[in-house]
Amino acid sequence: MDDWFKQLQTELNKAAHDSSHWFSEVSHQAEAAVESWIEGSAKLFEDIDSAIAPTLNNLTEQVDSSLDIGLEAIDQQLVPWIEETTAPVTCTVNPWLQNHPTCIGCQHYHGAYYGEAMLVCGMHPYGPEDKSCEDWESVWQKSSGKDL
Repeated sequence: MDDWFKQLQTELNKAAHDSSHWFSEVSHQAEAAVESWIEGSAKLFEDIDSAIAPTLNNLTEQVDSSLDIGLEAIDQQLVPWIEETTAPVTCTVNPWLQNHPTCIGCQHYHGAYYGEAMLVCGMHPYGPEDKSCEDWESVWQKSSGKDL
């Protein structure tokens, strides 16, 4: 009765050894297949990259060119429109903030600094000397005649 137990144990040990050997071979073959696939994939991706790169570069240049044209159009058309539209507000608020109350609402008001000096307007570079200005023209009348 001990023989069949020893024989079963021997057969089980042999089956375990054979299956371990089989799994080892399968894992080596799988590893080789994966490495081969990775190398092939890397080559494929390099080929795809070299084929697509010129097209993508050309597309990028076209998009950049289009954006430059669009931004230039915005700069040439939208910025002056914004400045013209906000002129009543800036010509009303800025003189008050810069202590030139006579210039509030005047379309000639400039109020920009050039170095240390501020140019109030072309007719009165340092601002009018009196409390009234004979050159004052309303910024509101200028804008009211235009369709927005």
